[in-house]
Amino acid sequence: MDKLTIDVVGITTTDKEIIKNTTLKQLELNGGHSANICYTQKDYEEIIKEPEEKTLQRAEDNKGNKHHSVFGHDTVQLYIKGIPKLLVMMLNNEKEYNTSEKSGRYTIMYGADEENELYNEWKEIFERVIKETYPNEEYLTDDMISKKAKENARYLLSVFMKTKLKYSTSFRQLNYIYDFTEKMINEPTTNPLKIALRPYLEEFRDVLYSTGFITKGIKDYRNRHFSLIEDDNTFDDHFSRSYSVNYDASIPALADLLRHRTLDYSFSLKEKMEYFVPPIIRDKPDLVDKWLNDISSLSDFPQGMIVNVNETGKYEDFILKMYERMCTAPQLEVMQITKETLAKYIKAVSESPSENDRKIYEQLLRYNNGARCTFPGFVCPKPCKFKEGVELRRKI
Repeated sequence: MDKLTIDVVGITTTDKEIIKNTTLKQLELNGGHSANICYTQKDYEEIIKEPEEKTLQRAEDNKGNKHHSVFGHDTVQLYIKGIPKLLVMMLNNEKEYNTSEKSGRYTIMYGADEENELYNEWKEIFERVIKETYPNEEYLTDDMISKKAKENARYLLSVFMKTKLKYSTSFRQLNYIYDFTEKMINEPTTNPLKIALRPYLEEFRDVLYSTGFITKGIKDYRNRHFSLIEDDNTFDDHFSRSYSVNYDASIPALADLLRHRTLDYSFSLKEKMEYFVPPIIRDKPDLVDKWLNDISSLSDFPQGMIVNVNETGKYEDFILKMYERMCTAPQLEVMQITKETLAKYIKAVSESPSENDRKIYEQLLRYNNGARCTFPGFVCPKPCKFKEGVELRRKI
């Protein structure tokens, strides 16, 4: 029996010279070598010495027989600028990725000129209202108030607002994304959001091809496509070991939610346009009127529009989500959605005749006492001491 060993046979690099000299052929060779592990008694050191033409032919054979996992070992890191926010969300919903994206909380966001004007105006309004609402709250420092104000002002910006990010995925997935993009461009549709998105998809497809890492043959053959936008994704709520729940959410809230990769998300447009109103201004009719007037005067698809969201997963993964989202730090809207889903979940399994659902009910009750700092086993690294935040009844 062989002794357990681990050899590092490849690693991602940020060296510009290595990147410049990395070719599509090299990635296909690595796929061919990886495939050979499945078919030979030889060890890796012997496999990589075989003639290139034999390895490349095996890579082509694997493309043809749809054994694409062998092309998933190489990771490509992309720095993408000028990409619409909605398209970033579509990429992030495909799960096989890592991303570092410009933050709407820590940085100023920019849209069209008229959007920027209202964004800046509302950022100042939110800062003022937060200070008036919480004049003595230690947690809400000037820096935190600025972050919360920017977080709310971005609702005014278009879903096609340009942003930037570092995005890493496998060689295989990069080619699948190219395939998904082409499918969506060519899809017959009357969906107004998909139609508005098409020019951005065409530009993205062309720029993606220019990386030099798109190859014939590595395409999804299971009729998959970008999974975020559906024409109709309203399903019956269901809560047991697995669950499916529907709710209204804005685009920034959904963007935050879908980053929890163990859960599945999709959304569809509502029949009539509705807008999210930040809770911090809801008891101020004059500001509510101004907000609705301003947000409806800008883009056809502002980030503050309300969409139909479906969330599906396992109850264990919902608990993991609560550990991330039931807190003072995350977006208020996301925290509220998670809290409301927990209430629905508890009610449904409490009324179920199933013994297994009863066990889930008892588990979920442990997370029904407030923010995650009240959860079993959780120790907050930086307690906020914000009472309304801990009790999940904050307005900001």
